[in-house]
Amino acid sequence: MKSFTGRKATLAAGIAALIPFAAHAQTPRELPPITAEEQQPDTAPSQTTLSGEQLQQRQGQTSDSIALLSGEPSVSTYSNGGISSLPVLRGLNSDRVLVTVDGEAITAFCPNHMNPPGSYVLANRVSAITVSPTLAPVSAGGDNIAGVIAIDSAPIVFSGSGIIRAGEVGASYRSAADALGATVSGYVANERFSLGYDAAWTEADNYRTGGGDRVRSTAYQAFDHTLTLGFQPVEGHEFSLRVGEARVPYEGFPTQRMDMVDNYSVFADAGYAGAFGWGQLNADLSWRHVDHEMNFLEDKGGAAMGGMPMLTEGEDISARLSVDVPLSGGAVRAGVEAFQTRLDDWWPAVPMSMMMGPNPYININDGQRDRLAMFAEWQAHPSAQWTTNAGVRFERVETDAGDVQPYSWVMNMMNMADINAANAFNARDHQKSDDIVDAMLSAVWRPNADTALELGASRRSRVPNLYERYAWGEGGMSSSMTALAGDANAYVGDIDLKPEVAQSIAATLRLGTDASERSLTLSAYSSWVDDFIDADLMANLANGFVQLRFANHDARLYGFEASGHVDLWSNEAFGEGRLRASIAYVHGENEDTGDNLYHIAPLSGRIALDQSVGRWTNTAEIELAGEKDQVNALRHEPVTGGYALAHLRSSADFGRWRLSLAAENLFDTRYDLPLGGVSYGDFRAGGSVPPIRALPGPGRSINVGLNVSF
Repeated sequence: MKSFTGRKATLAAGIAALIPFAAHAQTPRELPPITAEEQQPDTAPSQTTLSGEQLQQRQGQTSDSIALLSGEPSVSTYSNGGISSLPVLRGLNSDRVLVTVDGEAITAFCPNHMNPPGSYVLANRVSAITVSPTLAPVSAGGDNIAGVIAIDSAPIVFSGSGIIRAGEVGASYRSAADALGATVSGYVANERFSLGYDAAWTEADNYRTGGGDRVRSTAYQAFDHTLTLGFQPVEGHEFSLRVGEARVPYEGFPTQRMDMVDNYSVFADAGYAGAFGWGQLNADLSWRHVDHEMNFLEDKGGAAMGGMPMLTEGEDISARLSVDVPLSGGAVRAGVEAFQTRLDDWWPAVPMSMMMGPNPYININDGQRDRLAMFAEWQAHPSAQWTTNAGVRFERVETDAGDVQPYSWVMNMMNMADINAANAFNARDHQKSDDIVDAMLSAVWRPNADTALELGASRRSRVPNLYERYAWGEGGMSSSMTALAGDANAYVGDIDLKPEVAQSIAATLRLGTDASERSLTLSAYSSWVDDFIDADLMANLANGFVQLRFANHDARLYGFEASGHVDLWSNEAFGEGRLRASIAYVHGENEDTGDNLYHIAPLSGRIALDQSVGRWTNTAEIELAGEKDQVNALRHEPVTGGYALAHLRSSADFGRWRLSLAAENLFDTRYDLPLGGVSYGDFRAGGSVPPIRALPGPGRSINVGLNVSF
């Protein structure tokens, strides 16, 4: 393995254009918004932005930044440890969704997806989160087929005149997992300089199910903090620098064979935004280094005798350069982006182990994934009622990896499969180059202020990640260490995997806005995915698990979403009342095999009654999920029953003090998570006796949060 020390990053300058459909906060109103802040003229009806009061209410219920999106019609999530769920946009999951943090893409440096992008910013540090499914503009990012989730932490603040100072501290508790959390943030700024600091910490025990049973391997601890510097030499020109670190000393993973026993990340992001007579110029440079370690926590037997240490070292470097040029009746955005990823993944030998030694197992050796992209996008207003967006994006993605080795080259029954696989892998050329083209065309018709109709089509592409291509081990034990899906099955990579290409159409009709007395939003979509990366069966393993090889297949997905509200009352005695509801359905199928795609949510919905009176905002909500019986047979995905959960939430704003209270799963209902995968931690603790059950969801949780600003 090669060290990253002294590695010279050669990158072309790159662009990330300003996302054309960015939403900003509306004038505050007492009732919480339905799904987002009020839509602005250039905001696509299919896009959702959470911020302000609505986001603050959700931050008291979770430490997981991706889980903040729970309940949004286009989004579902599945369990991946307690710190960051993995998102599903309209049936497409995992790396197929681009998740950015403060505009930066982050690689998941783990064969089990234990450190996805959302894990690097805890929920209470999020200031806004935006979802752009299916018809995300090409300027929002590439190398994804589902859409974009953009997470933003606190923005840089400058004063109008003089020196300003502000800060906030917060604490929270959630009873289902005995979870504690704390935050601190503050800044000092004048007209030219800004200095800010944000930090968050959280710790939780194994959570309880309905009825009080503990779910093993769900405990965690994490903290992150960021220092932000801003410089504004003249109005319209801003330089920024963010530096920080994030650490997870431990995190249990109930659906995986392994746990995370350490994850340490440091990063630096530098940016410039300048306004000129001809338009806007943006430039960004980012670096992140990750050290990641897996082994067994106590629930899976611990690591007192060494366990099975698995180490990963990763590095991301990216550069972007973009221009935004206003034109008569619209704007043109163009730019270039460059990304360089390096990955080493190895498993040290365990002393006195006949199976895991005498050599380190080299899983990914000097893995490389380099992307160079350019895009152009034209947003136009051909008339007062129409907004169009057309864009095209070209990317060249190059991947490579060095030779590998098993724990031992001595041929015996334990090592034979891995020795043969290593020899076959090392005999091949590992370098691959893929040229991909993305395109998007959409039109939004607004005949009046309360009506918007969006129609569009897109072509989006994703190149296989390094584990999908280069995880080579074919032994039952070694292959079971690669499990991106959270199903505890075993996976083997394929160097010859082709990129996924999704052709999609989507339509959204919005009648009314958040400020209206009533509103209704309807969406429908369909995606045809060529070379969808699914899997083929290699062998049946013990206890009902299977060994699979990543493989290209064609897939089809389609679905619909509906959401809306109606204002029920407005008077002095009872304040204001609003009824909200949403429903979503998606179907996904492997067209080659006829099997259902994995991690497809069942029919689900929510009904909520909001009240705003005085300083208090109160919500009573029913969360509904249908039976999940359309499961992926290949992976032995468990069937889960339908359920209904009741939640009560309340918050009060006393100026400098903000209090939040909630009772989640009020009636302590026992249920299984439809996308949760398998409860492997409980399965192993029970002696690994089949059958393995679905992962149960949390029981009743009494949540309390308090924030004080100064």
